Amino acid sequence: MLKLWIGPRACRTLGGFLKNSQSSIDFCDSETDDRSHAKPLDEFSLSDLVQERCIVFVCSTTGQGEEPDNMKSFWKLLLKRSLPCNLLGNLRFAVIGLGDSSYAKFNFVAKRLQKRLSQLGGQSLLPLGLADDQHDLGYDAVADLWMQNLWTKLLEDYPLPAGVRPLSKNLPINPRWTVTSEAKFLEPPTEPGRIRSIFYSTKRSNEFNAKVLENSRQTDPSHFQDVRLIRFQTEGQEYAPGDLLVLRPKNLAWKVKEFKDALAESKVSIPDSALVQLSETSENTPVPDALKAEVTFQQLCEEYFDLFAIPRRRVFQLLSQITDSDLEKEKCLEFCSAEGQQDMYSYTSRPRRNTVEVLRDFPHATKNITLDVLFEIFPPIKPREFSIASSFKAVKNEVHILVAVVKYKTNLKTERIGLCSNYLADLSAGDQVATWIKPGCFKFPQTLDNPVIMVGPGTGVAPFRSFILEVADSATALDLILFYGCRYKAKDFLCKNDFEHLSRSGNLTLICAFSRDQDEKIYVQDKIREHGHAVWQALERKASIFVAGNSKNMPQQVRQAFMDVCVQHGQLSELEAAQLMERMEKASRYQTECWS
Repeated sequence: MLKLWIGPRACRTLGGFLKNSQSSIDFCDSETDDRSHAKPLDEFSLSDLVQERCIVFVCSTTGQGEEPDNMKSFWKLLLKRSLPCNLLGNLRFAVIGLGDSSYAKFNFVAKRLQKRLSQLGGQSLLPLGLADDQHDLGYDAVADLWMQNLWTKLLEDYPLPAGVRPLSKNLPINPRWTVTSEAKFLEPPTEPGRIRSIFYSTKRSNEFNAKVLENSRQTDPSHFQDVRLIRFQTEGQEYAPGDLLVLRPKNLAWKVKEFKDALAESKVSIPDSALVQLSETSENTPVPDALKAEVTFQQLCEEYFDLFAIPRRRVFQLLSQITDSDLEKEKCLEFCSAEGQQDMYSYTSRPRRNTVEVLRDFPHATKNITLDVLFEIFPPIKPREFSIASSFKAVKNEVHILVAVVKYKTNLKTERIGLCSNYLADLSAGDQVATWIKPGCFKFPQTLDNPVIMVGPGTGVAPFRSFILEVADSATALDLILFYGCRYKAKDFLCKNDFEHLSRSGNLTLICAFSRDQDEKIYVQDKIREHGHAVWQALERKASIFVAGNSKNMPQQVRQAFMDVCVQHGQLSELEAAQLMERMEKASRYQTECWS
């Protein structure tokens, strides 16, 4: 029996591809006749692993090369030293990782998993797949060919009975759930003027309502980038430097209207107050907890459907099945084909065209949309994570975050915006947001026995503000070195007063790179080289390095700058400098937290 064990991001990304491929084949075990299915790794016990004959693993990498949350228990089991080296002697497996090559530990979890399964006697069906989100086509660039090779290999090793052929990849996609609606109103919410959240019944044990105290712009009004420092009032929840504040954004009112208008233009009528109920069609596709209670269509539009999502191929396959226009069908199928991936990229990802806009471009398909199809077209809004920028020691009943409001132009007429950042920017003092706190990637030292070097351009400085404010009372400038970068000192120097005050008082060495304040652009990596002597002295004192910010080019360039310092001021060779960085990473003395 083939089983697919995946993580949450892996499920969202590769799941769509699987449903567009020959994954509709049912590879069955002759003894149990169980069908293939997919589940999170932590729902897989060691005894399950030993009994299986063929498994496909799909996994992402988080933090400093760490396994995702729903893989941690499984990975601990797999690392037990008492496990015999032939434990998986009967297992055939395949592993594909979903990673980001801007990180030093690219697809580290997938690489470790492949190695560990082999150490325990498992036999790999095909080479490890390393999908890269930095590719123009995203994960599909690697996943397409990898999956094609996977199905070919599986059919060779597990041939179908005579006369049975693989199902077509264009087989109609059946909705995961049975969806019904009833036109009536919910009881009024207990809090006047507020719609009851669909996540109310699934509230986490550590979730709390954070009230906005202040939502202040940190950049000059003339600057193109709007960055906010948002102060929330908490109920005394504790946190440490490096921790994250997690929250669920809601769709903006104008986007909800745009979505409903697109449906109305295609004569699709769903009342806002219609009660929507979902029921399982298979135990392998359970109804999400948030949708098990009664929910209105209006609530789905506001809180569940990600109306800003960029559509993947699965959306076009669905539209091709419900359109009655030959032209629309041809275009959708073209986007679904391997040959049409560049065209689909140019239509969707390059201009950042979202699914609501796609529905308007395909009216003959949109007019045939039903409620159950909407759940297949729109992914749910995911919680967003922000590095906490405040110190619990300094403000026990507050938590601060830095938010860069995402707005930009493409070749589309309408400005592109980020869902969560604009939702947060619209919040006013007194508004409440459901949030919770979780550990982040950074593991800051508990004491200042050794120097700490921090590199944080832009909003990447948030976790460093938290750490610096936490330890400032006991720190000296030699203990804390912050390389901060932005465009202009007068326009986008975030938290300027905090850092300059700490620098003047001798608690911090502040080194700034204002890239546009002179003719020649100067970045944090240039400042690292310029202050190479001080950096090398800190490294000789066993300093730790923390890097946070945009993942495009900065992390690699900063790493190279530190290596250049080692060569110039430490008299190391290029190889020795690289080896030093690797040893620091293994010892958690070089940590990176970046985002795209």
